[in-house]
Amino acid sequence: MLSRTIVSGQALNSRILVGDMRRQWLPNKRARHIHIERYDGSRVCDSEAAKYRAGMFISKLFPLKTGRLDIRPLIMSRNLDAMEKRVAGLIPQDMPNGFYVDKIEPHSRDGGSVVYFTFDKADGQGSAADIAERLVDVVDSHLAATRHGNWFNFGPARSFPVKGVPFYEDIVRLLPSKKVRVEFVGPDLTLEQIYKEFRAFGRILDIEHQPSSSKDTPRWAIVHFVRLHSATSARNCLHGYVVNATKLILSYVKDNTENAIVQWIKDHSKFTIPLAAAALIAVIYAVFDPIREFFVDNKITHRFDLDRIPLLGNARRAAMNRIMRRGSGAEPGEEMSAWSGVANQCDRLTSILDEPPESFIVVSGPHGSGKTSVIQKALQRKKYQIVIDANTLAAQHSEVEQMSALAREVGWWPVFNSIISITNAINMMITATTGGNAGISATPESQVRRILDCLALVLARIRHERLAALKAETTKRQQKNGGANDPAIAPLPQTLPPEDVPVIVLDNFMDKSIAFTPAVLEWAADVVDAGLAHFIFTTNNISGFHEIQRAQPQRAASLISLSDSSPVGAIALLQQQLAPSFPARAEEASPETSSDVTDSEIAEYQRRLDMVSSDRIAQAASVLGGRLEDLHVFVQKVRAGETLDGALEDIIQRSITEVRRYAFADDSEVGQCEHTWTPEQFWCILTELAACESIEYDRIRNSPLFAGNDKALLGLAEAQLITMVYDNDRPARILPGRPVYSTSFKRILDAPGFASTMVMKMNKKYIELETAKIHKAEEELSLLNVFRASSDAYSALTSGMAMLAASRDARAGGGDARSRGGRRWMQRWSGDKNPASAEGSGDANDRLFPEAFIMQAVRSVDHEAGAQLAADEKGVPEAVQDKQTQSWLGWLFGRQGSGSAVTRTKPANSSSGSSSGYAADQLQLQPPALPGIPSELQGRVRFLLQIIHDSQMKIDKWDLENRKSSSRLAGAY
Repeated sequence: MLSRTIVSGQALNSRILVGDMRRQWLPNKRARHIHIERYDGSRVCDSEAAKYRAGMFISKLFPLKTGRLDIRPLIMSRNLDAMEKRVAGLIPQDMPNGFYVDKIEPHSRDGGSVVYFTFDKADGQGSAADIAERLVDVVDSHLAATRHGNWFNFGPARSFPVKGVPFYEDIVRLLPSKKVRVEFVGPDLTLEQIYKEFRAFGRILDIEHQPSSSKDTPRWAIVHFVRLHSATSARNCLHGYVVNATKLILSYVKDNTENAIVQWIKDHSKFTIPLAAAALIAVIYAVFDPIREFFVDNKITHRFDLDRIPLLGNARRAAMNRIMRRGSGAEPGEEMSAWSGVANQCDRLTSILDEPPESFIVVSGPHGSGKTSVIQKALQRKKYQIVIDANTLAAQHSEVEQMSALAREVGWWPVFNSIISITNAINMMITATTGGNAGISATPESQVRRILDCLALVLARIRHERLAALKAETTKRQQKNGGANDPAIAPLPQTLPPEDVPVIVLDNFMDKSIAFTPAVLEWAADVVDAGLAHFIFTTNNISGFHEIQRAQPQRAASLISLSDSSPVGAIALLQQQLAPSFPARAEEASPETSSDVTDSEIAEYQRRLDMVSSDRIAQAASVLGGRLEDLHVFVQKVRAGETLDGALEDIIQRSITEVRRYAFADDSEVGQCEHTWTPEQFWCILTELAACESIEYDRIRNSPLFAGNDKALLGLAEAQLITMVYDNDRPARILPGRPVYSTSFKRILDAPGFASTMVMKMNKKYIELETAKIHKAEEELSLLNVFRASSDAYSALTSGMAMLAASRDARAGGGDARSRGGRRWMQRWSGDKNPASAEGSGDANDRLFPEAFIMQAVRSVDHEAGAQLAADEKGVPEAVQDKQTQSWLGWLFGRQGSGSAVTRTKPANSSSGSSSGYAADQLQLQPPALPGIPSELQGRVRFLLQIIHDSQMKIDKWDLENRKSSSRLAGAY
């Protein structure tokens, strides 16, 4: 039995008391039937009237939760006592029938509260239901009259009688909706019955019945209200209500109806989505581009740099100098004093920077040649400068990371890498939905161009501001001195002074691959052409100079080339780095006190002193040259405890391994990109560099192996296997890539097995080239068709040419059928019955020379001419007056013919005992006229025949060398 308190009208005027035993509502508490209930228990009262209990729902008390992101309910107080007091304050005073509030259940998510109340019913006052409804109407009229509005609701609160059993839950997904699903537990209700029960809560937009053909249970209907508060009131008042033996179960239905504006945007996505993306990008530009320009400007001008504060700047510089000096035996800059020509190149760079920007500036040199020192000294007077390290960009793994690194180098912040993914996703969605490309996709390259354009904009602004300041200063001076006509006053400036021209340094450019190199070069060319800044490219690889030059072909780039130190400077540097320091304890000890320096420390000091002053330092310097990198490695090894000879030998062996692995190995073995050179081409350069310090660039470039193409040479220079020395901005000479490579090349050349193998490869390559020349000459002779007039000469020539081809196949082939057939043909035509001679034993006496083939051919045509040729072979001069065939064949193979058209003259410096064999260079032959050939083709035919002869002689020589090398290798193993 619940304890109750009888509340009079005066008590309601002050406040409404709630039952002493407050029962807090729990979601899982069993719902009670709260229709009109009669209390059977006793209660202290003035009358014997019956007591009943009922409920009403007051709406619009709290903000409705319409979505997960709706924060309005969070603003309201969630304290239960506070909500109960708020609801109790809305009950009018002087309620009839002993009205008493029994319990208040706030339903904050539904925007209202269920109020359970008790009342008295005396005899003759009608039914209890009618009295309860009249009490609810009184409260509703009071709410409508007082209009207790809220900031989240425009209309007044409403009260409705609770006819069912309210079910309040806090399921996150079940949010209030305008649609209420009504399930029938019992017979279905008609449309009229549904309308009659639900219309009292508000206007109804639609009522949807379950189709009669559907067999799904339970049966249902959906009531669609116009307002959301109507739906929440109906669910709280009619849930569990029984109508004609049918129980109603109410729940919310998620409204899938989209907003009209959103639906219109989706229906017209072909232009709304690109418009929205463009608006978003425009907002990003408008908001973030000024911020980025500010940070880029500060990166160049250092206006807000902490180093400009004297105290912090001096402390930071002192700390950095101490760190850089720690552990080194020399002060900063002392190492560079050993390098010759650095001061001259620095003066040249300073003079170029004093001029207006016209072309690129390329500072090239190996690592440690003083490029950084030269640039730092030349930029001491420059106010605006920015340095971009290309190695930082190349160290990144993807194009997006390289773009971010470039942004950090120039100070472009903030960086949104996700913009690329977002724009690409939007472009893909538009393409999938509309079939057309919106053209809003972004790539890392486009972002790089944005960064560079922002940098160019800042440079243009700096130029404009400085010119405006100079003009204002000049104008002020003119006005102060009496006008612009004064000749002592300079005119308005049109260009910036040298110290105000910005300088952009691209450090280590072209040393490693960067994805945006073409875009950077194109942008740099535009900036230089506009006169906004000087561009200095530093590179360890001179091969990058050509690509930089191609970006600005109309103007020649200024090349400042730095080289290694001289041997004297390298010796001085090694002595300086390896000079031992006497123990400090001995220096600090006074004459009166004895130092604790041991004899072993003194002996070690003396040993290192003797080592530095010995001739082995000069020997190491002569091998390592002035390459600072190798000198530092040598010093580190010696300091680690190795001897001078051991450290030097280790460096040489490492360089030999690098050369043999990278220059001669296949691409798959070293994991590099495709080589632009062949092993034979590098072996040709190696043999010449092993014999002399440098070789001429043009001679190597125009040699048969390179055929006038410098692609292989540029590739070798890029791989730092060779170094090209430039003269007047063009290659002049070729040096080893590192000074230690000179010794490495000699060691490689002295290795008998590897050298013999490479010589064989070189000879095979030369044989291929000469064979191609012979084939080309033979094709041209066949096309000329000049020997048709003389059948004898034509038969002899064609037969001889065929056997020459068989000879080449026999020498070049191994054991294939074609080569064996060629050898049999050679044997048959030469008349040799010994098969071993045709196989070629390697002896010069057993070889079949080309003129033997021609002689056999002539014999087959004319026996008399063949006899004359045999006699001429033995050196016996006989007159053959009527045969012209022997004359041009003898001229072709350097023989003396007896025809009137061929004469032999002896050189003045030749001995009297010289024979008439193959020494054609010792004979001055006057070629006869070739029979049956027009006079205008005589010279060309002689030239082609001479090419065939010379090439065949070279092939014989190289083939003999290969056979000897092969025999030596077979004997060695």
